[in-house]
Amino acid sequence: MQHIHKKITAVLLLVFVMALPGVAGAATYYNVKFTINGQTETLRVPIDLNSIAEDSTTTFRFVYTYKDGKWILTSKRGSFPGKTEPVKTPSAPPANKPSEPPKQTPSVPEVKSLSADENKMLELMNAERKKAGLKPLENDMRLVDLSRKKSKDMIDKNYFGHTSPTYGTPFDALKNNGITYRYAGENLAGAPTVERAHTGLMNSPGHRANILNPNFTHIGIGIVDGGPYGKMYTQTFIGIK
Repeated sequence: MQHIHKKITAVLLLVFVMALPGVAGAATYYNVKFTINGQTETLRVPIDLNSIAEDSTTTFRFVYTYKDGKWILTSKRGSFPGKTEPVKTPSAPPANKPSEPPKQTPSVPEVKSLSADENKMLELMNAERKKAGLKPLENDMRLVDLSRKKSKDMIDKNYFGHTSPTYGTPFDALKNNGITYRYAGENLAGAPTVERAHTGLMNSPGHRANILNPNFTHIGIGIVDGGPYGKMYTQTFIGIK
């Protein structure tokens, strides 16, 4: 059990309404007695008699805070001839106020190299492109970082789809991380091995089209262990030409 010690600070608000016709002079201290929890305290309250006009009622407002064993005058308001001022208490913050999602800022990727599975998948993809007479895709560690985060997010949040509750669409993720492009795309897969994931992607017309798209020049592959399929795969493509 954790023991938490809290320092308690008491605040005392004193409001005086004074009617002193014809009084004028310098600041005068008045002794005010009050009782809290059976203990009587006395405060010296400074009243500026010069601010009290003849035949008028004047209100003074003082706030004392109990700190380090004594009452200290922490704030005071001037005179308010002829009227009193209601004491206002701070309003509580609205309950269950929806919080805005934190804005993502571009960051330098933490990943430095590909895993063995990611490197194997890149080789398989570029072999397909070579057979189709296309240039190989270049690895981009920024895209690897995004892809790994997306794969992990799908495992952690238990979903499978292009729109992430954390990062938004693939295009949102690219923009939020300062990655510019002319073309962009994303492939997703779930399978226990790289070979089975690659075969499934190549047998799907839409995914195959991304792998063999001549407009794409760079790729980031993120493979994370876990989820219902054994491993989660994200391929993030961009074209910068």
